[in-house]
Amino acid sequence: MTGQLALLASVGDLVIAIDVAAVVQLRLATDIAARRVDRNLFAVELDAETIPGWDVGELLGLGTYDTAWVIVSLPSVDGGRRIGVRIGRCAAVHRLPVCHPIPSSLFRTRPGAIAAAFTGPQITELMSAPSGVVLDLSRLLTAGELAAGERLRRTEAGLDRVT
Repeated sequence: MTGQLALLASVGDLVIAIDVAAVVQLRLATDIAARRVDRNLFAVELDAETIPGWDVGELLGLGTYDTAWVIVSLPSVDGGRRIGVRIGRCAAVHRLPVCHPIPSSLFRTRPGAIAAAFTGPQITELMSAPSGVVLDLSRLLTAGELAAGERLRRTEAGLDRVT
């Protein structure tokens, strides 16, 4: 992870790092239509399709953050299909400083979702943040959340409608 290029953003007092290799696009929340369809699932209108989206703050139990949507694609998540994750203010794209692994058992509700930690003062844009965490998007969502996202995708595409 150390040296990896990452999108750094806030989720409350927490700075999260998302691997830029997974990022398809970054959009202001005000520039994209999204509606809540379930407790923590959103239908995000993107180009000519609707994709599932989740608020990172809600998933991590830190509250709701609605500044931007990061559209990502990970081969290991939903077959590489695009999903959205909503975050707070984006601070920078920067190479990660020295990262220290965090045991997956430390964060029981989403084991492995927070993969490592780093200190923020090493990055100019984060001078006010004492530390940050590396978010492993492939472990952020539960199997149930991914299934709900797939149901949303199928419903929005008209594949689940009865004729």
